Formats: sequence, C-alpha cells, structure tokens
Amino acid sequence: MNNFIAYIMLFLYGLIANRVAAGNGIVGKNGIIGFGLSYYQDLCYQACYDSLSTLYLSCTTFMDMGGDGVPMSDMDMDISMMGMTSDECYTSNIPWLQTMACCIRQKCDLAGYPADKQAMCFSNQAIAGASTPTFHNSLPAIPPTVELDADAIWLNVTSLVNSDVYHATYGTEGEFARTEYIHTRYA
Repeated sequence: MNNFIAYIMLFLYGLIANRVAAGNGIVGKNGIIGFGLSYYQDLCYQACYDSLSTLYLSCTTFMDMGGDGVPMSDMDMDISMMGMTSDECYTSNIPWLQTMACCIRQKCDLAGYPADKQAMCFSNQAIAGASTPTFHNSLPAIPPTVELDADAIWLNVTSLVNSDVYHATYGTEGEFARTEYIHTRYA
C-alpha cells in the first residue's frame, strides 16, 4: 500500500511539474531520457562539435597550471599548461566557424536534417547561442579539401573534420544515448 501511495505521489508531482513548466513556456525541455528527452537531441551536430571542440584555436588562451596561475606568454606546449577557448574566441575564429559549418552541412545533410535546423544547431553548438555569425555566412565559398589529422591539436585553417574521429564520436555518443534510453525505459 505504501508503494502505491508513493507511486501516485510521484505521478502527481510529475503532472504538476509539467503544468508549471508549460505555464513558463518550457514544454519539451524537461523530462526523463527515454520519456520525452533524448540524451543527444541532434547527434550529427553534437558529433561535429565534440570532434572539433578539443582543438586549440589561434585565440585560445593558456594558463600555467604549475601553481601560480599566471598566463603564459609563449606558446610552448607543456603538460602543466591548460588551454581555455572562450565563447568570444569561437564566434570570431574563422577556421572554427567554417570547419564547424562544413561539418554540419556535410554530416547533417547525410542524416536528412533541413537547412533551417542546421542553422539553428550551428548557432547553439558553434557560437554558443549568439546570433552572429550565421550558419550560411560561415560556410566558406570554396569548401575545404584537407582533412584534419586524427591526432591534430590545433585548428589553424578551415579543414574537413577527420572522418575516423567523427564516426568514432558519432557511434560512441549514439550508443551511449541508446543505452541511456534503454536504462531509463527498463530500469
């Protein structure tokens, strides 16, 4: 009997939380994975971002993590240095913008995503929700032909995402999302 009451209370709480969320205009942004939410809403975009986001850009700043926390002026790579790439850096770095736009166009066209969805996800993923630059303005006039090395550290020129890195990322994230869905569905 106590389990039944607890179940009813949780059910009612869920209904109330959904109504409150609907009243606040955030329907579809809450739930449980497998019940209204997908772990990766747009897998091709997420895989593009995750395949490229670890690369250092020309505007990435480095901090000496050896103890004093003072920015380093030289660009010698050292195990004690950690790079931070700000949202402003992403929104102003041409190789990043063009490489992300090309990845989204190439990979998400294949997945059947329409151009307006690609533009929305570019804004969310590549430029952290900023309104400019736009997806279409970020596409280079001449698409890149050189693919990044799988072990690349820097993104200094507009490039194609490494296909092995992209497919490994896409497959891993897709499988993770699938297992999370199964876990929440049958747990």
